[in-house]
Amino acid sequence: MTIFFCISNNILNGEKKMPAYFSIDISIRGTDGYNGMYADFIDILQKEGIKFFSGSWEFMDEPLDSIISWNEKKLMDKFELGYDEHFSNDYRQIFLDFHGFSEVRAFIMYLTEYDEYKFSIIIPEDELLKWDNGRVTYDPDILEDLKKVITDIWEWGCVAAIQTTLELSGDITHIEELEIGDRPSIMPLCAIPKSFMKFELEENDKAIDINRQGMLIESI
Repeated sequence: MTIFFCISNNILNGEKKMPAYFSIDISIRGTDGYNGMYADFIDILQKEGIKFFSGSWEFMDEPLDSIISWNEKKLMDKFELGYDEHFSNDYRQIFLDFHGFSEVRAFIMYLTEYDEYKFSIIIPEDELLKWDNGRVTYDPDILEDLKKVITDIWEWGCVAAIQTTLELSGDITHIEELEIGDRPSIMPLCAIPKSFMKFELEENDKAIDINRQGMLIESI
């Protein structure tokens, strides 16, 4: 497996660049959305020790209950921000506190083209990746914690797939593509139903059974 690694916090022309991010992407069918799903998402994160820190940027002082109410309404409306709309009309992002990372952020999207919700949790990828004998690999201690987080989020009954990406690894595979056997994004973990296992595992893939007739796949 090739790890697409982008060194973050580089200085270019005297300015700090935005970090490259590792992402946990949770896919939910539009037909499986329900009132209260964002509140449930927050509850799941809190139980995993991923604590709410604040709203993001212009909304840093907005209380969590207000953010939940805003996002719930947007989700039920299957809202997707238009190209000419101001960002303040979009879903509210939040900052989280987890594992001592310098930044953990969660945001949500509705993808009209796929009738699919995407809930994402991102961290700077250079806090997860490290150099080992001349190659880039994943920090094993952090990886074990993320594996538990993904396995526990998979217990949320509306979840269709959980995939991971790096900054340069490309987009996730959408649910309708997974259903016909396309390979998920495994950078380096994913959780999918056994019924989606129509693709060939690669040499470095390791798959184990998890609850809800699922498979946790690790590719190192």
